[in-house]
Amino acid sequence: MQIAGMGLSGLLVNWGRTILTMLGIVIGVAAVVLLASLGNGIQKSISGQINDLGPNLITVSPGTSGEQDGGDNGPFGAAAASTLKPEDTRLVEDLPGVAAASSNVSTVAPVERESVSFSGVDPSYNEIRAVGLAAGRFVEGRGEVVLSEADARRLLDSGPGEAVGKTLPVGTPPEDAPERDPERDPERGQNRLPERIPERIPERLREQIPERLSEDAAPEQAREPRQEPAPEPVRRYDVVGVAEASDVEFGPPIPEASYVATADALEISGVETVGQIVVQAENAGAVDRVVGGIGKELRAAHGGARDFSVITQRELLSTFTEITDQLKIFLAGIAGISLLVGGIGVMNIMLVSVAERTREIGVRKALGATNADVLFQFLLEAILLSLIGGVIGVAVGVVGAAVLPEILTDLPPAVVTGNEVALAFGVSALIGVVFGVLPAYRSARLQPVEALRRE
Repeated sequence: MQIAGMGLSGLLVNWGRTILTMLGIVIGVAAVVLLASLGNGIQKSISGQINDLGPNLITVSPGTSGEQDGGDNGPFGAAAASTLKPEDTRLVEDLPGVAAASSNVSTVAPVERESVSFSGVDPSYNEIRAVGLAAGRFVEGRGEVVLSEADARRLLDSGPGEAVGKTLPVGTPPEDAPERDPERDPERGQNRLPERIPERIPERLREQIPERLSEDAAPEQAREPRQEPAPEPVRRYDVVGVAEASDVEFGPPIPEASYVATADALEISGVETVGQIVVQAENAGAVDRVVGGIGKELRAAHGGARDFSVITQRELLSTFTEITDQLKIFLAGIAGISLLVGGIGVMNIMLVSVAERTREIGVRKALGATNADVLFQFLLEAILLSLIGGVIGVAVGVVGAAVLPEILTDLPPAVVTGNEVALAFGVSALIGVVFGVLPAYRSARLQPVEALRRE
């Protein structure tokens, strides 16, 4: 206790230098606690959103995760080309253990000279994803649309209640279709040929040129008939509901898509394949059985090809947890650099302190202090310096973790755990020991006579 008291008094004598030395430790410990807490908050938020979708949610995506080759690229290894069809959804829907299944098709169509994104789904999609509705009901058949709140305001200039019951024209009106170029039109262009023939050509030849041009162009036109792109016909959909924006724990609200029936989306997009199939198992215990059934049934339907990926929430959660764990280690490593810098500062200050207090060391050793007494005095000074800085740093980090998400609303609430606090506090104490050993060792090795002669 006497040695500890002497070490503490040595720090208080030069309190300005002590505060500046502790500043590096305070910043490093606070950074470790704050960044680790924010990493925990992000992990908890993502895990919560995935779990909110339900542990029995299964997604069938086009492409392969490499299982047929013995590899495993994870749930994000799917290829872009789709081979899934609405008939595959019906096969999956009839499997044992499946509560509901729905196709999902993403497409874009012009509405009132604006491009609007639509998701083509089956009526059972509402059972799987529980689409929140601000007004009306969900899509139950063809010719119906559920608009997002943003699309209802943008396209119909109406709120959710007023938009229900209106009609939405989807497609390009004839008056907005691109006009055909008469110069390229074989039927109308022939009448303009005489106007384009130079006047210096004799009249006898001028009369033969249109006929010759028509004869020369006829075989070429027969070989390659010119096809003008036809404008997309206007289809009218009844607005039966308005989907509300989803609330998320951090970041801006995500607006719901505008929904149409799967058959309508396929007709609009002009394709025959769906983007994915979402499946809901009867319960969490039936997920593995359903996944096996989906793989067996779809592989048989696709001629034995494993051209699809089956992703469960468990795999998705595991992937995100692995990513966030790596992110937390990366952030803690960055904060650890500042702790290292703080430790070097402690060592430098203690070396200066030994040099300044050489005569004090000589007097103590002349009066009977042993090498161990001097060693422990300066080592305890370094440890006390780090521990006090660590306590202040932990307090600053905890307060920052509580205040920062309130200031930056896009951040999730930070989660402070005892592991991060203990780690930061333990590292600060370790820094005091490691970086205090050299100055303490040098002070203990001083000879009393040489120390007393030092000015």
